[in-house]
Amino acid sequence: MDGLGVMDPELYGRGDPWTAGLPLDLYAQLQADAPCYWQPLAGAPLWLEGCWVVTRYSDVLAIIRDTARFSNAHGTSVRVYDPMVVERGGQPNMLSSDGAEHQRIRTVTSRLFTPRAVNAWKDQYRAIAARLVEHALDLGSIDFIADLACYMPLDVISDMIGIPAEDREQVLAWTNMITVPLDTTTMPSREDYEEALHGLWRYGLTMSALRRTTPGDDIMSEIAAAHAGGRLSDDEVSGYMFQLAVAGNETTRNAIAFGLHALLKRPEQLALLRSRDRDMPASAVEEILRWSVPFLHTVRLALEDVELHGQTIRAGDPVVLHLASANFDRAQFDRPEIFDIMRSPNDHLTLGIGAHLCLGIHVAKLEIKILFEELLARAPTLALDGEIELLSDNQLHGIGRMPMILSRRTQPVAAWPRQSASRPN
Repeated sequence: MDGLGVMDPELYGRGDPWTAGLPLDLYAQLQADAPCYWQPLAGAPLWLEGCWVVTRYSDVLAIIRDTARFSNAHGTSVRVYDPMVVERGGQPNMLSSDGAEHQRIRTVTSRLFTPRAVNAWKDQYRAIAARLVEHALDLGSIDFIADLACYMPLDVISDMIGIPAEDREQVLAWTNMITVPLDTTTMPSREDYEEALHGLWRYGLTMSALRRTTPGDDIMSEIAAAHAGGRLSDDEVSGYMFQLAVAGNETTRNAIAFGLHALLKRPEQLALLRSRDRDMPASAVEEILRWSVPFLHTVRLALEDVELHGQTIRAGDPVVLHLASANFDRAQFDRPEIFDIMRSPNDHLTLGIGAHLCLGIHVAKLEIKILFEELLARAPTLALDGEIELLSDNQLHGIGRMPMILSRRTQPVAAWPRQSASRPN
């Protein structure tokens, strides 16, 4: 394949907004003709020499489940410097561990992420969503990403972790700096990137120390207790903070943004959702997750030689499981290029499956449901006010800017001068 293929960050930055910037035709071609191929990356200094890319849904699912032959120890990216991998400059965490080690770290907080535990936050989530939507309505003309979408997950995960209100803008700044190192519009210097990363790591230790003396019923108190009891090391506390902050912010932010964009571009789907009278069906949440696929791929390390579609994956080779391609595989989904909020079944792979199913899956789904219910109930008029700006990254699938107009009035409104947005109180 010429160039970097589906691993080219610019492919997504200049993609078609109608398909959320995803190269669906290329995915279909690879699924048919090269479902497993070696992608050289050596020409790009930030990455490893190369990786196998797997694009069919059935193969991605099989490899995720095949924990005997494929390991998570390689982390989640093909970058030379990976904050998820100790050997590549990172800190230990559940995403880059296997088996008993993974379970040891995960079970520290897993009881706080069960459906029952998350559902207890429902009223607080709704209060956050209502406040953010009302603030956006007061502004009228907004950047949906910077003025609304980024704050819903930030406030939700911050409340759950126990991050004080005065620290949240700093945590948001750190995660924004870390998560899209390849995008030319946001690309930080190596110094800025490392400063943000180490700032987030140190913050985790600071919060853990604070919760040792003043414990509460939040996630960080559980981490602090495990830290004090020797079940988590200093490095594992830092790794936990990184994972919770990044996954808790970026996944939901971009799912919300791509979901709303898809609805605004498809008035019949938006009308169908509005007709539900503040009761967003689970199928709509699942379709938003399938469509948005906030992380384009994950990675496994082959533990032994494996034959796949005539190719030999050698022990030690990194294997990119292309979740975006899998979510649009015609062999698995009926007309996957169609955004359909009533789609059923919808066994997408956006949030993983099996042992590595996203810890915060119920948080993300409840956030999406509640924010859309509040937005549609409170804003009869919603409209795009210009083109969206897609992020150029080969792993994080996101929108950098999304100008919008929203109003409490039911009739269409014209654009008005953009006001200076501030942190919603």
